[in-house]
Amino acid sequence: MRCLFFLLSLALLSCGSPPHKKNNVVIGPRDTNTNTVVSPPKEVIIAPVIPEGAVHANFISGVEEFYGYVKHVDSKKGFTTIAFENNTAPQLTIPKAYGADLSFLRFDEFDRDLLLLNTRLKDTNFDKYYLYILKNGQWLPVVNGWAIHKDNRPDTLSPIFVDPENPGRMFRYYSVFDLDATSELGYTWRLFNESIPIENR
Repeated sequence: MRCLFFLLSLALLSCGSPPHKKNNVVIGPRDTNTNTVVSPPKEVIIAPVIPEGAVHANFISGVEEFYGYVKHVDSKKGFTTIAFENNTAPQLTIPKAYGADLSFLRFDEFDRDLLLLNTRLKDTNFDKYYLYILKNGQWLPVVNGWAIHKDNRPDTLSPIFVDPENPGRMFRYYSVFDLDATSELGYTWRLFNESIPIENR
């Protein structure tokens, strides 16, 4: 009898009580310390918009370079306006010009870069050039304007440079109309060159 009582007691104890559900409710303040990594705001860099065909150069001695560009072409009145970055230099208006390509020339004989304009004329057979220097807040011609006919292949030339034999002068190429009996047209355009005084430096 004792043995039976012992076995029943053992069976009841081995069954045990059912497991209690864990209470998920936290008593007391929750831990609000979260380790969220906040990435710094991305820096937005807006690149300045530079006009198409603009040319950068040191047009003022000792001043950081700035660019010039074709601001406006008036095809009815026939003039082209050249402007400059942040109005650092005054605008240039070129009469009888229907557009222009800008470049700069740098020579040891000048203390700043020179502005070279290759303008388009009504007669598209020519390139007309202008060379300027910026002095005392105004654009001054280094020499007067000159033209080269397309037959003389101006794209293959350096149209103007300091005369190596006389640094006080500029050496340039230009085209001259010439009657030519051997030509079907009866004339031809000849490429000449000359050394001329510098007007402004």
